[in-house]
This record gives sequence, structure tokens and C-alpha cells, in this order.
Amino acid sequence: MTVVPLDPASPASHAVGIDFDQTLVAHDDGWQDGRIYGKPVPGAIESLHALKRVRSVFIMTARPRRFHAAVAGWLREHSGLETLVDEDPERAYWQGDCLLVTNKKLGAAVYIDDRAIRFTGDWTAALTQAHHAIGLPAAADPATVTRPATTATTTTNRPARTTPADLARHFPDRC
Repeated sequence: MTVVPLDPASPASHAVGIDFDQTLVAHDDGWQDGRIYGKPVPGAIESLHALKRVRSVFIMTARPRRFHAAVAGWLREHSGLETLVDEDPERAYWQGDCLLVTNKKLGAAVYIDDRAIRFTGDWTAALTQAHHAIGLPAAADPATVTRPATTATTTTNRPARTTPADLARHFPDRC
């Protein structure tokens, strides 16, 4: 693993980014319209405090902004730490004393996320891990990767995948 020491000339080295859902909060009953109902993942709060003692910490969430205040409230309630919801659209780094809640991937020394794949410079290994994570067989050569054919249902009876043509009809500004 790459070591990123604290460096006054590198704002990214001052912070640690931590994913919220299923990394800090466990919620095994699904999305539930965005309601935050879970308890802390075991060890999460103690680890949050330990990291906060040595670096600035920001909490990343893919949740829409309307949920960020609730995320900040959950963090305050369970950790006792002061929180701030990110309102700065230009923010690229975090060097504050409280926990920042954001939906941006800010510069950081390290990220802790339940869905991450660590990239080590080997795209074949990364692609193999990505295929496994999304339920596809491993591809030996990145050049041979293609989008799976669309079917009416998958083997797990999920609805058909949205095709690029469907996306273009619904979202004409997408590429």
C-alpha cells in the first residue's frame, strides 16, 4: 500500500475519506426511501475517533443532498463529534476540525469504502475484481470486454437491463 505522510504542501494528505452507508452505518433492511435507521458497524465509531485524532475526516455519501443533514445528525448522535454539511461547490480538499459530510470525492490520503477496488497499477487485476463485484465472469484481456446482451429477465428474475438506446430516449443529454 502506498504511504501518504502528512505534508504541508499537499492538501490531500491532510484528510481521510470514509464512505457512510454499510461502512459506518449498517442497514440491512434496504434503502427505505433514504431513511437512516441503522446502528454503527461494529468498530466504526472507535475507528472514526482514532482517525479524527490524526487527520481531518470527511464522510462521503452517494445520497442526494437532501439527506446530508440527516447523515450529519446520525454521525453527531453516534460519535459525539461536530459535523458540517458541505455547501461549497468548489471544495476540493478538507482540512477542518469537524466531520464534513459531502457527496464529492475530495482529495485524501486514503479512502475507506465497502465497494472499493484497490488499483495497484494492474488493469487486468482491477478488471477481474470489477467483473467479480458486478457478477460477471473474469475477462483475461481488457480489450475483449463487452456489454452483456440485454434480456427480458436475468437468472435472478430481475428486470431487464436498460439499453443505451433506452437511456438516450430518457436522458438525451447523456453520451
